Amino acid sequence: YFSYTKYTVQHGDENAFRYMVDLQTNDAELDFWLLTRNSSVLTVSPRRKAQFETRLSSLGVSYQMQPLMELMAALQANSSFAEEEYEECQQEDCAEAEQPRRRSRRQARGFFSHYPRYHEVLSFMSGLAARYPQYCRYESLGHSNEGRHIAALSISLNSRVRHRRVAYIQAAAHGREWITTQTVLYLAYELLSNLRAFQRVLQDVEVFLVPLVNPDGYEYTHTSDRFWRKNRHRYAGHACSGVDINRNFGNHWNYQGASQNLCSEVYSGTAPNSEPETSAVVRYLEFNRHRVKLSLDVHSFGKFIFYPYGYAKNTVPPTVGTLRSVALRAANQIGKYRGTRYTIGTSASILYEASGSLDDYAYGNLGIPLSYTVELPGDEFHVPAHDIVHVCKETFAGFIEFIRHVSLY
Repeated sequence: YFSYTKYTVQHGDENAFRYMVDLQTNDAELDFWLLTRNSSVLTVSPRRKAQFETRLSSLGVSYQMQPLMELMAALQANSSFAEEEYEECQQEDCAEAEQPRRRSRRQARGFFSHYPRYHEVLSFMSGLAARYPQYCRYESLGHSNEGRHIAALSISLNSRVRHRRVAYIQAAAHGREWITTQTVLYLAYELLSNLRAFQRVLQDVEVFLVPLVNPDGYEYTHTSDRFWRKNRHRYAGHACSGVDINRNFGNHWNYQGASQNLCSEVYSGTAPNSEPETSAVVRYLEFNRHRVKLSLDVHSFGKFIFYPYGYAKNTVPPTVGTLRSVALRAANQIGKYRGTRYTIGTSASILYEASGSLDDYAYGNLGIPLSYTVELPGDEFHVPAHDIVHVCKETFAGFIEFIRHVSLY
């Protein structure tokens, strides 16, 4: 990323917005981190820098710049921190039997003070299943392009019973969105650590969690390219690789906001559900389509909750009133922790039209009644390490509110 530049562009004008949408779809030299109707955050290669700035000037929009290497150095310094030990227990105040449990809770809390690698994520998940075998199952939905497990946790009041309702929550469809995995793992950890408190929420409900849908992309962001978005599908004879999993689902595939340019960040693949990561999710949801009542796809960043449809601006689902009401309740619960405010609506109306997403597929193809994409807080993909646990805590409140509504179906 030497000589790459990060731009924050303010564009209240429809012409500037349309120009940005066109760039995101068609220009592989630019990488959009956020694109709304009023502003964009993107990185630009040195080859496009002069041309891009000339065009911005002609459109009369304002922008700020930051060398990407400068930002990356700051991110490196913010990747982990020595977290204070939560629930510290003084020997004289604690029963002897409580010591091991409190120690394990402190160790688990420490897990949320950094960004774990793929093998750490799997170890944490299998550890929860081993500690709570009656309530938690560790599973694999399948394998990624590079052969990694797409690991899952099933959490319920009795792991041997097939419950009538399922709340499905996935994260890290885009490799660079590290904070999303941590929020879903935190949900698993808090539910299992406090089962008694959540008995009513879990009554006849199975919570099915997939914290790393794109394990190859996630691992690649740790080893090679912090800002990698797609999976790691390689094509013989091509220098560019990867498919955007969030454009690969089979609802209005490649219709809007997606590209057939293999080098594009929003390349939608060769066909609907063409990727092993996408097809693993589709297999699970199709097999359980009559049980799954909630589908949540967790992304970063922007503080949005989106419901269908994202593929077209003026297409409204028949149950929009319910979808919006539940999202507002979840956003209200999130805001109680420290005042974080989410914007709610369709991605097509708030951001731009984009087809092939999980929320459109789950709702439109499978009839899953509560289907959402959540975009977590942050000014970019890298939430500082000291803030990880706070994003996890506030998002947990929203997750619980979404899961509460599953019992209504």
